[in-house]
Amino acid sequence: MTASRSPERDFLDHAGVIFAVVPAMLLAGITATLTDLPRIFVVSELASDRYRFQWVTGATLLGGVVGIASLGWLAAHLGLRRCYLGGLFLYAVGSGAASMVGGTDALAVARFVQSWGNGLVATTVLAVLWREFPAHRDLGIAVFAFGIYFGRIAGPSVSTWLITHDDWRTVFYATGAAGAIGVFVAWQGLRQDAPAREPPGEFDFLGMALLIGWVLCLVIGLYRFQLWGWGRANETLAVAGLGLILFTAFLWRQFAARHPLLQLHLFARHHFAMGVISKALVDGQFFAVLAIMTRYMAVTRDYPRITTGAALLPAVAAMTVTLAITAKFGTRNNRKLRLLIGLAGMTLATWQLTRVDLFTPKEWVSGVLAAWAASVGLIASPVICIAQDNLRPEEIAGSASIKNLGLVLPGALCGGLIAIASERAGDRYFDSLRQTIQVNRTPVGDVSAGLTDWITRTHGSGPNVAELQAAQLLGRYVRATASVFADQTAFGWLTVISAATFVLACFLRRAPTEMPGPQRG
Repeated sequence: MTASRSPERDFLDHAGVIFAVVPAMLLAGITATLTDLPRIFVVSELASDRYRFQWVTGATLLGGVVGIASLGWLAAHLGLRRCYLGGLFLYAVGSGAASMVGGTDALAVARFVQSWGNGLVATTVLAVLWREFPAHRDLGIAVFAFGIYFGRIAGPSVSTWLITHDDWRTVFYATGAAGAIGVFVAWQGLRQDAPAREPPGEFDFLGMALLIGWVLCLVIGLYRFQLWGWGRANETLAVAGLGLILFTAFLWRQFAARHPLLQLHLFARHHFAMGVISKALVDGQFFAVLAIMTRYMAVTRDYPRITTGAALLPAVAAMTVTLAITAKFGTRNNRKLRLLIGLAGMTLATWQLTRVDLFTPKEWVSGVLAAWAASVGLIASPVICIAQDNLRPEEIAGSASIKNLGLVLPGALCGGLIAIASERAGDRYFDSLRQTIQVNRTPVGDVSAGLTDWITRTHGSGPNVAELQAAQLLGRYVRATASVFADQTAFGWLTVISAATFVLACFLRRAPTEMPGPQRG
């Protein structure tokens, strides 16, 4: 009788599969945060502005939604291997096109294609791992969680290194080349799909159209309502009303169709609902914190690009450690405890970030971010595994699109709302500072005179030029002060969301030993 091989031995014996899948997981994770820093420089280089560039962000979101939602039908007709290869190919083509664009319209199209491919890859990669290692699916989940979350936390540091040595286009050169290599390696390393056991079902084209429609209204709302005006502009009311109608019709369609786009009935399962909702809340906070801190260091504090990336490296190391620990020692019995400890640490670290100002030492910021990232690393595997509990194998395949949409949409919604609220808070703080200028006129005049004198002595500028430069410098300081006040407010809101997620996790029921689902992770 042949002894069963250990999971580690089984993985090592399939090195080709590992090289085909793990780099793509890292790439999918990195892509989620890779453009946080380059976006700041792309807007100015393409002679764009914030409102025009938001269509690029919206196209990226829409491409991911299309890729994720279409996987079920594509996999049934083409097979997992071809979907995976096709996703990597689209990703490589979109990245290559993005590296050569000359305007925001072309960049939006390129990012749509790239995100479509990334959505296909991110949704198929776990299913591919499970198919290749049917006896060790728990280890497949651990590898998936490690690759995705490590890629996300490493994204800003990787992009910092790339744009420091060239410019923002290097980010897309690198990801395009990585995607192209991934296509070749996966072509060689993944086995062919087995013939389908039953004919594929109908595709819910109406459901897809409704989904695209209400997501497009969401994109317009996040990126245009602030410009048009909330609750007053006719455009705002029309888009909001249309979006609500399409969203309601989409939900009705998913429960009425014979072959719905998304298996929403799975939300009746306690563990599935808790896992998807908790993961959506955690991921939304994750992307928001990283985006705010990247802007804080690169724009508000005006750190050199390499310094911004270096300040995030301890966070990369800390998350790597906790991801490895939870992959090695995580079980179903300690899953809820790890989730609660991680959420508690995430809440405390986010609360500490409410203290940042224009003079906070970067070492302190880096340490708090490391503690925050370590806490997220404890959460990653539990929120993925909880959503797999009490699901049959065929239901797990059907739930992939829901779980990935639960990542993309809440992340975009949370990030968009935080950005809007931060902008409004920053403007409010800036107006408050401007209105108190009369009270503070004497000290402000003294500071301005001191700056004028310093600029005249050190830069050789004439009195008029020096006075203008002093006024500009003082204005930048006031604006930066208002911006950091807004960041503090945003971190306060994120702390409340994190605390609410902790309370929600307290109601997670203990999974019986006999319940189907991953025992480890």
